[in-house]
This record gives sequence, C-alpha cells and structure tokens, in this order.
Amino acid sequence: MKLSAALLVTLSLLALNSWAATVAKVKGTKTLINLEGADAAPGDEFFLLDAASGKKKAVVRIKQVKNGRAVGEVVKGRAAAGYTLQAKGTSRPMSADVADPDSSRSSSRPTAAGGYLLNPKDSYGVYGEYLMNTMDATHTVGGTVKATAKMKDTSFGVGGFYDYAYTNELMARGAVAIEQFAAKGASDVNGDCGGQDCKAEITYLSFYGIGKYNFNIGKYRPWVGAGGGFMIALSKSSNILKEAEITTNQVITLAGGLDIQMSRKNYIPLSLEYSMFFPPADLVKAHMIILKGGWAWNL
Repeated sequence: MKLSAALLVTLSLLALNSWAATVAKVKGTKTLINLEGADAAPGDEFFLLDAASGKKKAVVRIKQVKNGRAVGEVVKGRAAAGYTLQAKGTSRPMSADVADPDSSRSSSRPTAAGGYLLNPKDSYGVYGEYLMNTMDATHTVGGTVKATAKMKDTSFGVGGFYDYAYTNELMARGAVAIEQFAAKGASDVNGDCGGQDCKAEITYLSFYGIGKYNFNIGKYRPWVGAGGGFMIALSKSSNILKEAEITTNQVITLAGGLDIQMSRKNYIPLSLEYSMFFPPADLVKAHMIILKGGWAWNL
C-alpha cells in the first residue's frame, strides 16, 4: 500500500511538471523558457523553483515571448535548467491548466489578447471628481450674538495621479487636482448674511498623498488607504468667511477604491474618499466626501 501511494504521488508530480513551464537553457543571467501553453508577457515576473525540493531559487523577468517560448532575465538568485516557474503571489507552478482555487491570487490568467497584469506596476492616470461638501461656520451678529450657519452643497473637480508600487500589496499614490469647495445654507439668526443664504465658494489647487493596501491581486483590485493633502486657494467668494483669511488648508484623508484591470496597459480607477479640514478651526469646521473615477495607464 505504501509503495502504491508513493508511486501515485510520483506519477502525479511528473504529470504536473510535464505541463508546467520550465527553464530549458541558461546562459549568464538569460534564460530560455518553455511555456508549455502557459501565458506570459514582457514585464511579468516569476519565481524559479527547484523541481526536486520545491524551493524558490530565483526570480526571473520575462523580456520576450514568441512561439511558445520566452526569454527571461534573472533579477535575483541563480537559475538552472529544469527549474519550474511560479507566478509571484501564487502557491503552484505556472502551467496552462492548473490554478489554485483557494488562492485569491491564482496563477490562472487570461490570454494576452484580453489579459491584465498579474503583478501591479507603476502607473499614472486622470480622473473626474464629484464632491459633497459640508461646512459649519460660527460668526457674530451685531457684535454680540453668536450664530451658526450649517452649509452644504456639491461641486466638481478634475485631477491626475501617479501610483508607485512598493510591493504587490503596498502602493503609494500622489495626486494633484483642481477642485471647488462649495457650500451654502441658512444661518440660525434670521436676516444674517444679508438676508440671503450664507455661502462659501473656493477653488483649490490641491496636492494629495495616500498610502494604498491592495486586498486582491487580479482583474479587480479593491484597496483601502489613508493620507493627507495640501490645498492652495486660487479663487474665493463668501458672504460669511473673511476672504482675506482664505489662503491654504490641510486635510487628512481616508479612502477606499477599486482598480478594474481592462488590459495589460490600462485600468479604471474608482475611489470614495473622505477628507476633513485639519486642524479644525474654532469657528469653521468642514469636510468633503469625494467620488472619483477615471482612466489609467500601466508603465
């Protein structure tokens, strides 16, 4: 029984390796890889595994793919003929028909014609914004009576960003935007703000930095993040705030989003962000909820 079990395991491993992508030849840091029907594209990175021990021995980056073979460059470790390939982030050898059903980062990937990047790269993109703004402003009426105006409104903005990939999971996003903060509402003292709604309209040049954590590496990449921003007032109009004092602001930001991979080159970045003006002033407290959507390019 033990001999039969051992023979069955051996045959299973041989069958798996017969379909797995393997290193055919090594010359210096260059490797020739038999893909055996597996999918790969220039820029993809894979672990090289010793077929006997299953241990990771090197990391190879694909440089060229043609006619079922690939040329790779060893970027870490040492390669040897017979090593099998494992996509970074998976637990099984790279093969044409084997995927890990229990892994959120499966080695099964689309073909090059409709595929996406398994491993995140640096990227850049543009987006539009829809802002939901809230402001509470306390002021004095007639020199003695304190009043509060609770204001809110919606506005729009446009911007661009750059994502830097530290690892597959950890990324940093820097962004710049032109966005308008607009809020209006009645004061709790009748007749204040000239008998009209109190209002504040400020156009900002904004700079943001956010750290991102990807929950899943695949076609859909949900993420959460946190960071902050610095905002420079370009234009302002208000009948409740002192315009001369509206110059710059800082915000702290909590964010969540979804990057939808459309191809190896492009993806759709979506996010919902909460930004609170910080530190909050004694007389003015404000925050923004921002919905962003756009188009991005992988480098």
